[in-house]
Amino acid sequence: MGEFRFRVPFEWDLDPYHANSIHVVGIDGVPWPCRIAVSDDESDPTTRKLLSVSRHRDESGKLYALYPFQDRGEFLICTGTLPVSDDKYELLTELARGTLNRLRNQISIWQEGGLAIADSVHKKVQISTGWLSESILSEDSERCDNVARNSIEMSMNAIFELSDLFGDQICRYRRENEEMSNFWLGNASGKAEQFAPSVTHPSFDLIQTRLVPGAEAFSDDSGDFDPASIRRRIIVGPWLDASVGGMSERLINLDDFLSRKDQLLIECRQQLDSIPDNASLIHVVSGLNGIGYRHLSYPQQLQVTVDMLRLIDETRIELPTMVSFDFPWAERLAGAVGGNHPLQIADSLLRQGLQISFLGLDINLDYWPNGSAVRDPLQWIDLVDVWAQLGLPLVINLRVPSGTGDSISPQGESRRTNQTRSNLTDKNRLDFLETVLPMLVARPSVHGMIWRQWQDGDDCRYPQAGLVGVDGAEKEIGQLLSNLRYLMSEPNQ
Repeated sequence: MGEFRFRVPFEWDLDPYHANSIHVVGIDGVPWPCRIAVSDDESDPTTRKLLSVSRHRDESGKLYALYPFQDRGEFLICTGTLPVSDDKYELLTELARGTLNRLRNQISIWQEGGLAIADSVHKKVQISTGWLSESILSEDSERCDNVARNSIEMSMNAIFELSDLFGDQICRYRRENEEMSNFWLGNASGKAEQFAPSVTHPSFDLIQTRLVPGAEAFSDDSGDFDPASIRRRIIVGPWLDASVGGMSERLINLDDFLSRKDQLLIECRQQLDSIPDNASLIHVVSGLNGIGYRHLSYPQQLQVTVDMLRLIDETRIELPTMVSFDFPWAERLAGAVGGNHPLQIADSLLRQGLQISFLGLDINLDYWPNGSAVRDPLQWIDLVDVWAQLGLPLVINLRVPSGTGDSISPQGESRRTNQTRSNLTDKNRLDFLETVLPMLVARPSVHGMIWRQWQDGDDCRYPQAGLVGVDGAEKEIGQLLSNLRYLMSEPNQ
């Protein structure tokens, strides 16, 4: 059994949320479940304790853990690649080393690509390197931790400055070169009284609606759906949400999987027969992540996905299709025994020759347990680049909590399975998105983004994830996306 041991400050917070975030990612990029144990550090019992992280593999890996930044809130960051060892690592020193190493590597890559790097970024790297060196050489544990914290903070400041430079320079280049693919924004439609404003919001190019006319069985969920009233292009679907809590009650109430699959295929045929003329994309399945649950096991998820895609292919519908994947960093594997990386699932579907035009990355940011922790911008770049290796354009399907108060949903509390557990404020999240979203626009492999929830109460599983509150009032997150649209369309900005 491979074990890493780290010396950590005595006050290091290890409640269930923070402990569950700790995992090891091997050289193959796959997160592994770990057993976490805390004990006293006999050599320094008043200021230090020992953190033991063990797994059923002896190979080297990177340790991921939540780290509280002074002004940005908690981010999931990582060490460099560490070998399994009987020696004790200084956790803060290794987190500082890993953060600085990722920063320096990215600077080198972007400089080679012609990105202009500001002198202030190089200065921050120099300062962070000095603090890391002092942390490594310090024999005083308190001093070692303090300067390691300084190094981590300075490296992260440089990461955000570098990312802002990248987003600004590459977005400008992308706008000025028409041969590059356009980046589009989409939003999910609201329900009932929110339907009309959700389909007419000026910041979005496309509207996503789960339903199409002719599927009478869904009329109770569709609001006042009238495709003729929608002047924008439509994304149809997803026809199956395979994520936890995503399957509709009408399917859950059927006797077994075969009955559910047959009903899904019947509904799929109904919707294929009535695709509106203004449809641009069929979102077939969302929420695939390599791990099943009680109502839909992983093999069942895969089987119904293949059957639905083959059905679409047989009907010769001349529309692009999308399949999207939950937990695209594969962090869900770190809390499960067995399972498959979402990237491996996508690859296996493509190897079957199935008609998939876009791969979607479903990111429910800052939710727990069925969501992704906040990661620094460079980890988002790594994520996009890894998924781009499959050769298909990518779509980011995003939810982020914002605002205060409680979500109200007619679906009831039974489906509310997530909480916002980090210490990020609304301002932290908005500042973060102001950096990350332009970076996504800048990546040629990313062709679009869909905000997955219009109103806070539309999906009770994800509190405060709407662009508007339950009263219909637009939140600041909506204004941020409007600003992004303006940035994308104005060459002089």
